[in-house]
Amino acid sequence: MNDLLYMEIDLKQLESNLKEISRLAQKQVIPVVKSRAYGMGDIQVLRVINKTGIDMIAVVDMTEALNLVRDSARTEILILNSIRQVDLPYLNLFSNFIFTVNSLKDLEILENFNLRRKLKLHLQVDTGMNRMGFKDYREFETAIKRILARDDFILDGIYTHFTDTENQQKQIASFRPYLKAHHFPLVHCAASSSYLSTSIGNAVRIGVDLYGGNNPPLKQILKIACFPLAINRVKKGDTIGYDRHYKAEDDELIAILPIGYSNGYRRSLSGFPVLAAGKRYPTVGKICMNHLFVRVDESISIDSEFIITSEQLTIQEMATYLNTVPHEILCMFNIRNIRYLMQ
Repeated sequence: MNDLLYMEIDLKQLESNLKEISRLAQKQVIPVVKSRAYGMGDIQVLRVINKTGIDMIAVVDMTEALNLVRDSARTEILILNSIRQVDLPYLNLFSNFIFTVNSLKDLEILENFNLRRKLKLHLQVDTGMNRMGFKDYREFETAIKRILARDDFILDGIYTHFTDTENQQKQIASFRPYLKAHHFPLVHCAASSSYLSTSIGNAVRIGVDLYGGNNPPLKQILKIACFPLAINRVKKGDTIGYDRHYKAEDDELIAILPIGYSNGYRRSLSGFPVLAAGKRYPTVGKICMNHLFVRVDESISIDSEFIITSEQLTIQEMATYLNTVPHEILCMFNIRNIRYLMQ
């Protein structure tokens, strides 16, 4: 394990973010812990969620749900993807799994299985994402009738997914007719980017905001830091790294950091700063598989800690630099040395 490079997850800040989201939303919060909780560690994140009294989370598929079984005794798990034939053996084993019905085909798979328990279902409506969900209202009505005709099905909720904030009202208008088809106990549409700007529904699905990646006053729970492998003196005109991409404009100090694209620090981040001793320093040259070059000054030593990202150098800044979203930044890191802070 590379002890010079580590990722730190502040679980106390996660708990604080979750409480603040609940206060702001004034609705039931469904934390989204898919993709290993956006790379933060799904089991560790769920244990924090359990302490807050929240009773439902969302994951993408059965594999993710099964990974959380041991720590989800008091928590229902909504599976967002469609049911598959290979998932069927687990239907009778775990009573806290809730399944999404995206089509009549999904429903047929469930109808043909020998259920030995009552199964909670949520219907997804496609209002513009063109990914999953009902698009035909008549098929949607048929699904409701068939679900209500079964004693072992419980129609627990309905949801859609917004493509962006600009088209949100158009999607809400498309969604409203579906709400009239039945009284759904749970209605959830909004995610991190939209839960403060829409009143529709009585629940919200929150992903990236849990981890502090989007909206203030929420704070980033992720810190990535390292210590240099070496600090080299180079002369004016010397070149650094592959393809001699960077040429020193003067006599310079170059710190070699133990992080590269094998750790998820993409080559396109070349030029993005890192933080040391409260000051930002530019990365130079091409990013290597395991190494990163940083131009520093005499105040930096081999014992200086370099911050790759933190609340002072955020994933939102990194996302802006890469012309992407903070969700992608959270998910892209591959660092084996992970520390979880509880206090």
